[in-house]
Amino acid sequence: MAIVSDNWAELLTPGLRAIFGQHQREMKDYIPLIFNVETSTKAFEQFLGTGELGIMDEWEGKVSYEDFDKGFKAIFTHKKYSKGMQLERELVDDDQYAEIKNRTKKLSRVTYYTRQIHAASVFNNANNGGFVGPDGKPLCATDHPKMPGSSSTFSNKGTLELTADNVETTRTEALKWTDDKDNKILTQLDTLIVPSALRKKAMIIAETDEEPDTTEHGINVWKGNLKVIEWPFLTNPKAWFMIDSARAKEELLWFDRRKPDFANQVDFDTEIAKYKVIGRWSYGYLSPLWIYGNFAA
Repeated sequence: MAIVSDNWAELLTPGLRAIFGQHQREMKDYIPLIFNVETSTKAFEQFLGTGELGIMDEWEGKVSYEDFDKGFKAIFTHKKYSKGMQLERELVDDDQYAEIKNRTKKLSRVTYYTRQIHAASVFNNANNGGFVGPDGKPLCATDHPKMPGSSSTFSNKGTLELTADNVETTRTEALKWTDDKDNKILTQLDTLIVPSALRKKAMIIAETDEEPDTTEHGINVWKGNLKVIEWPFLTNPKAWFMIDSARAKEELLWFDRRKPDFANQVDFDTEIAKYKVIGRWSYGYLSPLWIYGNFAA
């Protein structure tokens, strides 16, 4: 039976909001798997990095103090995003509820896609000189400065194809990283993030009993020690990333200033109900010391 009261749009809203929310929950959210997701009450979030301390000094009658050097500044400015749809009164009068639900799901889907694309853009632009982080370099680069003005650098970028041997090589390279005081960082690359095109290779490397890519039948040391995340929103079919998942939760941040919310209003003259979704968020990273990216030719 059609809703014919003057407040037809208001009567529809709770049901459509439920459809919107349920549809959001049915789609896999990759953001909290990789990012540290936090809320914000400010127009922007700002972080001023600091250097590390050297090793402890031998006791000479009093405590040896050391000042922290200033690191790179990171600013997360929340941007506002929106999308809406319009429903004609006739859709309700003529019992076109299937079409109403379909439009609501499409609005939910584009909200989901927007946030996932934004999150994946951190990785999709990891090798792009037009998208730089706090240190003035892309997320993955061969010459990251350790501190502002420092000539000491490190690399978290390679060109290797995805193989078991190259996963080991990448892990070894990351273990060479040191901080500004030349202390070992001991980054533990425990998660492999790949596009759909590399899913099969990644799963073989991470889950087979025997060492892949060899006929020696040795034990696969990666089994049980490497998590695989297939991320369909990655655009380079040959690029793959290894991350330290614990450190990523400290360095890779997503802020929800205003989570996407569903609201409506009816135009008196046209009897068209407008439904909108508006949200504000920001995302990025403080430093690149949690990731190693390989961009095979």
